[in-house]
Amino acid sequence: MDKFGVGIIGCGAVAQEYIKAFEKDERSQVRALVSRNRANAQRYRDMYGLDCTIETDAAAMLAGKDIDIVVVCTSHDQHTKYAVAAAQAGKHVIIEKPVALTPEDLRKQQEAVKKAGVKTLVSFVLHWNPLLMTIDRLIAEGVFGHIFMVEVDYMHRIWMTTEQKWYASRLQSGTAILTGGCHAIDALRWFARSEAEQVCAYQVKTENPIEYPGTISVNVKFENGTIGRSTTTFDARMPYRFNIGVYGTEGSLRNNELFAPKLFPGQSSFLKIPCILPDSPDVAHHPFEHEVAHFLDCIIEDKRPYPDLDDAAQTHAVCFAADLSAESGRPVTIRELNNVL
Repeated sequence: MDKFGVGIIGCGAVAQEYIKAFEKDERSQVRALVSRNRANAQRYRDMYGLDCTIETDAAAMLAGKDIDIVVVCTSHDQHTKYAVAAAQAGKHVIIEKPVALTPEDLRKQQEAVKKAGVKTLVSFVLHWNPLLMTIDRLIAEGVFGHIFMVEVDYMHRIWMTTEQKWYASRLQSGTAILTGGCHAIDALRWFARSEAEQVCAYQVKTENPIEYPGTISVNVKFENGTIGRSTTTFDARMPYRFNIGVYGTEGSLRNNELFAPKLFPGQSSFLKIPCILPDSPDVAHHPFEHEVAHFLDCIIEDKRPYPDLDDAAQTHAVCFAADLSAESGRPVTIRELNNVL
């Protein structure tokens, strides 16, 4: 069969992982790279021996009939511009997180995608991490009984350096929870098996030179009664951690340590699940190949990708509500969010 043609907008570190993933899958081929700095695109074309065009303007690539899928992995503030343009050009779209920095921009993307009828996937790539997939299966099989509390933390030292300068800008990067903590909020929703109802958050600004507070602590009340907690910090001097806690009436989990007497009668202490952990922020360690394969499967089989833009909008709503709560000093309901922002 003909391969799906892929165009990638933005040629930073994440783009390299998409190149490897799409080139490895025999159903797809990278046919265009778009970067404001032509040398960045040229580097990747040479490194991977790609038979592709190089553009500094996305419009030329989007006009190409040989492009079926567009990956948007620019700076965060540019996602809406290119995601909307890709949808209007009739291309299926993968959007790096956060998909948008404001609810208004998020709605623009949703409207464009709905009108065009194209498929989307938001790159919460940890959906294909073995530990998180194992936790999902344990929940589905009822191992924990009634889950009443979930916890997920994103702890990643991002202390501004010259190389990370754009991360320091609220206009380009967003906030701590949007820039990185949205991974934790996405997993929090996933494991709670419910949508958020109310959010209460507190934040702190340290000596970190980034423009926004680098640490935010979030409490979430879900519609099904489950409560959730999540901390994002860029400030703590410590190795990267993506902490996970699932607490139920019949069992509990802390990261890769499981206590599940329903599975192991007589169990008296936690046992370790031997699998790959989300223990590195390096994008090269993330399972992009599985993400890409899932998206291609969904296009071919005409299925809804997960998480798509509409699902990711629910994660972003929690992030927006958390930032608003932290700034206003009061709880924020998801229902009132649209009226407040």
